[in-house]
Amino acid sequence: MNEVKMHYRWTVARRLIHWTTFICIAVLTFTGFYIANPFWFIYSPGTREAYNTFAMADVRFIHFTFGFIFIFAIIMRLYYAFFSRYDADWKSLLFEWFNIKEWKTVLTYYLTFKPYGVPIKSKYNPLQSLFYFLFIVACIFQIISGLVMFTMGQNTIRGMSFMQTILYWFVNLMGGYAHVYDLHRLLTWFFIVFFIGHVYMILAHDVGDKKGTVSSMISGYEAEKE
Repeated sequence: MNEVKMHYRWTVARRLIHWTTFICIAVLTFTGFYIANPFWFIYSPGTREAYNTFAMADVRFIHFTFGFIFIFAIIMRLYYAFFSRYDADWKSLLFEWFNIKEWKTVLTYYLTFKPYGVPIKSKYNPLQSLFYFLFIVACIFQIISGLVMFTMGQNTIRGMSFMQTILYWFVNLMGGYAHVYDLHRLLTWFFIVFFIGHVYMILAHDVGDKKGTVSSMISGYEAEKE
């Protein structure tokens, strides 16, 4: 009988980055949908004092605050991907999803919830690698498009602000502010789909391999047979 031992997989820093990113995306998604189409905190004119009716301003403040926290979290994630002595995983993120030989095994594993059966030499299997790579790319574009919209109202008597000037190449690339907004909202739906897929894959690992994948992102430890 194979002995099961707990192995340390996720460092404290990686777990903090993970949960910070999750909380930020959850808050940004909710507040983003509200900013696009206010559906709550709507008061009839004259029913409340003016200082109690600035719901949009409050929600925008929360959105921008968590947006900058999200930027910090993604910068730290990229730093750890390339420079961490323990967590550097940039090779797995960039190249593992090209491992064509393992795709059939991986897809069968996620569809049937049966044990993977072969040891994974890389930090991620090909589907995880592709999923996380697309997530990082989406985060970068979401951050840039978010900053563009954040600076839209920063015109001065001398023209565009410094931040607008820096980011205007992206506006030109997208063909105008309207398309930047469309991209920002489209990527929000990507994050929703990513969350669903991410949870599904975690549950597949828990059911198939019984490694305690869900709890590992809290404790840092994952069960493995030796």
